[in-house]
Amino acid sequence: MYRAFYGLTGNPFAKDIPVDNLYQSQDYKQFKGRMEYFKTARGFAVAYGRPGMGKTTCIRAYTSALNPQLFKVVYLALSQLTIMEFYRNLAMGLGLVPSSKKVDMFHQIQDHIINLQHQKNQTPFIILDEAQLLGGGILNELRMLFNFQMDSKNHAMVLLCGQPAFVSQLNLHIHEPLRQRISVHHEFTGLRSEEVEGFITTLLGKCGVTQPIFAPDAMQAIASASQGCPRLICSLAEKALMIGAQEKLQNITADTIQAAYEATMIFTS
Repeated sequence: MYRAFYGLTGNPFAKDIPVDNLYQSQDYKQFKGRMEYFKTARGFAVAYGRPGMGKTTCIRAYTSALNPQLFKVVYLALSQLTIMEFYRNLAMGLGLVPSSKKVDMFHQIQDHIINLQHQKNQTPFIILDEAQLLGGGILNELRMLFNFQMDSKNHAMVLLCGQPAFVSQLNLHIHEPLRQRISVHHEFTGLRSEEVEGFITTLLGKCGVTQPIFAPDAMQAIASASQGCPRLICSLAEKALMIGAQEKLQNITADTIQAAYEATMIFTS
């Protein structure tokens, strides 16, 4: 209903924001800069942040711009996997038919990665999302799998992306060998308060909005209530549009944001 009332051509605050709609925040620019270095360093990288900080969206945006002739992107959204399930998923992500034995899959994956490098000049970029769900056994397997013993060169890029709990897990003494091989770290911190208006305006503009809908005090209220969390910004903005359409409001003010916040917190608290 609110789309018709405000003349929107789509849902500006959808969960999966198209990568070409992504607002170029300082957080995302810093992430891109670190990933550019990672393309040269390879090995392991860690990106982490609280839920809703835009981790997966930023990764999608960055990898979508990579040259597919030079990079083989493999994205795995993790759950509670056994070691065998992890190997099978990774092998299939690389386009392999997994063997039935772990030791065979280990060599399958290593050989394929080396072949991609030597025959196609293609670097595998393996993204393991929700890494806080990885057990210690899989982390140890990762360290061994990407240790090409006869070659000091890193043949792949492995990005471990998760919540802050994953960093605590990595800091355990048992994971020191893996931790020493991490060349890049990035903490997703969300949007700065001065970026919130640009973020919302960019998303609305992609859906055909040419005139301001949110008043300046509404933008300030969203920035304050969300603490820069993109997911919460989108949730508050969409709820405010719903309330605004119901009440036939041409402009959204801080009062509407307060009502949206109270309604949203019912479902998030």
